[in-house]
Amino acid sequence: MANFATLAAIFAGLLVMSHVASAHRTIITTVEIDEDDERRGSGSCHEQVQTEGLQQCEQLFHDIGQGGSRLMESQHFRPCCQQLRQVEEQCRCRGIRQVVREEQSEFRREGMHRVVKSARDLPSACGFSSPHHCEIRAIWF
Repeated sequence: MANFATLAAIFAGLLVMSHVASAHRTIITTVEIDEDDERRGSGSCHEQVQTEGLQQCEQLFHDIGQGGSRLMESQHFRPCCQQLRQVEEQCRCRGIRQVVREEQSEFRREGMHRVVKSARDLPSACGFSSPHHCEIRAIWF
């Protein structure tokens, strides 16, 4: 009888733990962007990003990748946000991804990890309501 009570208590504990674990599930949605759609029209994302250049964002990610500063501590953070404000909302993440792609050969794995994390959080750190975060995929070698 004691074995049955022990098994019942263990089962009840597992049941409670599984309920708690399932209550804290996070759902992440990835949206793929059709780059051909972005390049159509005279005000395309590609053209906007090329026009703005986003040099301050390049410098920001370079600082972060070198381990010199954190996102909001860099002298290039606010100027980068100002440059991104000049880009339409729907084009901001594309611009950020482009800068990260251009910078990726500059860093080792640890530096690139810092750059990708910062790039994902940059819109939020700049105070943009949309997009709040950017989906950036990193491929580690």
